[in-house]
Amino acid sequence: MRFLRMRFDSRQKVDPTRTEIETIDGRRVPVTLIVNPRARHVSVRIDPARREAIATAPTPRHLKHAAQFAAERAGWIAHELARLPKGVSLTPGSVAPIRGVEHDLVFAHGRAKPRVEGGLLPRLIVEAPDPALFERRVLRFLKDQARADLIDRVAHHAVTLGVRPERIQVKELRSRWGSCSVDGVLSFSWRLILAPGFVLDYLAAHEVAHLREMNHSRRFWAHVRRCMPEFERGRDWLHEHGSELHAVGLAR
Repeated sequence: MRFLRMRFDSRQKVDPTRTEIETIDGRRVPVTLIVNPRARHVSVRIDPARREAIATAPTPRHLKHAAQFAAERAGWIAHELARLPKGVSLTPGSVAPIRGVEHDLVFAHGRAKPRVEGGLLPRLIVEAPDPALFERRVLRFLKDQARADLIDRVAHHAVTLGVRPERIQVKELRSRWGSCSVDGVLSFSWRLILAPGFVLDYLAAHEVAHLREMNHSRRFWAHVRRCMPEFERGRDWLHEHGSELHAVGLAR
């Protein structure tokens, strides 16, 4: 087992929401300390998007305990961070999934809309007057594709449950794949477009069901099942492969 230890420097001003744990071989691992009043006890988890450990405390006075709790689980933290997939940058020559299928990202000079060309390895050709604009245009394309697919599936499930969402948002979500606000706004991670279609469909059904039940009760899951009888397939896929989606768009 690899052990880590906490390092504090009392001579420096330390940000109370962030610290580091250090491996015995000298590597530093960031740990973010957060306060969540709904938490009943301190806990630690891995954030695959930020690639760091998150230690949670129920109150500010428990932050030091949360940091110690993370340090005591150093072996687990090191193991989980090592398991995260390598980052995939959205740059020319990279390969990234779209709807579960790997695509070669290709740059071309011009201003035409991005297009997909088929083949053994499909190509997403993105035109731009300057290569520096490539990544931004790829991201815009992916968000637009996610929005189109989500609007379609949300509308379908909304009819099934007899509800009407107020608005649909597609953006960067760090800690969740989707959410439903009390005023009916559904928010989704753009990264869902990277996954197979049934995964995006499951998240659409999940958030639409929250328009009926703002919880995860049996009645909530019954609504999800009405929308998508085999919803477990999408939920399980995200549980197993979600960290791979978070790795896309990372240059490290």
